[in-house]
Amino acid sequence: MKFDQDLLLTYKTLLQTTELEKSYQEFVRLFRYLRVELEKQLTDCKFQGAVVENGMDYSYFQFTSESLKKKGLKLAVTFVHRDFRFEVWLSGFNRKYQSRYYELLKNTQQPFTLTSDPRRTDYILRIPLDRNLDLSDGERVLAEVRAAALELLAYMETVEAA
Repeated sequence: MKFDQDLLLTYKTLLQTTELEKSYQEFVRLFRYLRVELEKQLTDCKFQGAVVENGMDYSYFQFTSESLKKKGLKLAVTFVHRDFRFEVWLSGFNRKYQSRYYELLKNTQQPFTLTSDPRRTDYILRIPLDRNLDLSDGERVLAEVRAAALELLAYMETVEAA
């Protein structure tokens, strides 16, 4: 099997000439902090697994409430690396649930970003957080993530099960 030598050399150079490794470790520390603190604060929610580091496309962790679980839905706190931005996503347990709720929500007004294709994205609704959020302020990031999650949870309480 062949691999792209130029990309591997670029990666090597970045590791040797920048603080990429330490920077990424600091990001992971922030993300784990968010997960632990949210789990402490959102006691009515069940958190699933650990932080998933998805090849630097995006990283996420998931949780659900009893109400969302009955609907086949969950929330994901997501960090989109290329945009360097946190988002909170409403997702289905699988594409079937995603498509079902997309059909239910596509002709309604809501203050969230609705996916254009539930079969090709990992969310139904999403709330992008402020692009200029100071990520070094963990408490502020936590407050913003928590507020977005609570907003999605409250909204979905008003949506009947599909």
